Amino acid sequence: MPKKPLPKKSGLRGDKKADVLNRLKTVRGVTEGIIKMVDEDVYCMQVLKQISAARASLDRVARIMLENHVASCFIDQVKSGEGEEAVAELMETLNFQRELI
Repeated sequence: MPKKPLPKKSGLRGDKKADVLNRLKTVRGVTEGIIKMVDEDVYCMQVLKQISAARASLDRVARIMLENHVASCFIDQVKSGEGEEAVAELMETLNFQRELI
């Protein structure tokens, strides 16, 4: 019976991991605030500003994750002879993260 491959991990460490977690927790707080604003019928433009702030934080998290991926996972895949798979995976990621390119 063939062994299942180990799940891939991000390898995110130290300050970068702390930064990502802090940003995501901020987004969670902003999102909870947006829900409350909508529930309380707050003016549309105020809600949209908060949505924009949440998006900006998520975009920054995506940039950090992409940078980490290229600097570690991608390079490791190329070095281990999996270059074609690494490029295909990166292109797929960039297709659904267009704001990063």
